[in-house]
Amino acid sequence: MDKTSLIKGHLEMCVLSILSNGKSYGYEIMKELEKHHLKLKGVGSIYPILTKLKDQEWVDTYREMTDSGKVRVYYEINEKGRLRLQLKIKEWLELQHDIKSLLASGTEGDLLK
Repeated sequence: MDKTSLIKGHLEMCVLSILSNGKSYGYEIMKELEKHHLKLKGVGSIYPILTKLKDQEWVDTYREMTDSGKVRVYYEINEKGRLRLQLKIKEWLELQHDIKSLLASGTEGDLLK
């Protein structure tokens, strides 16, 4: 199943959740999403959401030199981001409940048991 379109609207919440576990950088975040079977279209597709999170001031960024001499941009959730994550989780749980309720009312509702 292609989940790309399903997670698109929830990617902000997923990335903030990853960052709630500690600082990370783009490629590492992509790998964490993939570990949970949430694949994006390509490595570059994570950066627009990271830019949005930074522009909304939900994450802080800083640059750090790697052992190989490359500069890597790290993202770290801040207090505003934690509040946003809590809101998004609440919305997700409400949506999940509403959809489950709707599906249970249908003729195939017994599949939910």
